[in-house]
Amino acid sequence: MNNRTLSAVALGSFIIAVAIGLIVYVATGKAMMTLWTALLIIGIALVAMSFLYPSESGKFRPPESIYILAAGVIIAVIGVIGMLQTYTNVNIWILVAIFLIALALVGIFAAVFNGKKEGQ
Repeated sequence: MNNRTLSAVALGSFIIAVAIGLIVYVATGKAMMTLWTALLIIGIALVAMSFLYPSESGKFRPPESIYILAAGVIIAVIGVIGMLQTYTNVNIWILVAIFLIALALVGIFAAVFNGKKEGQ
């Protein structure tokens, strides 16, 4: 798929995320929920879009699809953590631990995937 098509899909996803975020704001009355909802939807869209990117890796780097997938997961996790912080009384350190666990899992996944590519 060419870059123009991928950019159009990304822009459409961003517009949908903002629109849904505004709907959530009107429904809940919480302004921060607009941000958290938009981040969650953008993250999910990036994860879905990562399968449209080329999966060929370079000599010293993983494929572009892995970068997009990792960014999408991290952005979605930030959205979920923001929602948890807004709606629950969870200790901030638990939220930080959730983020660190997600970050570590993404790093492990990327390393294992890149290692499998090198071994082929």
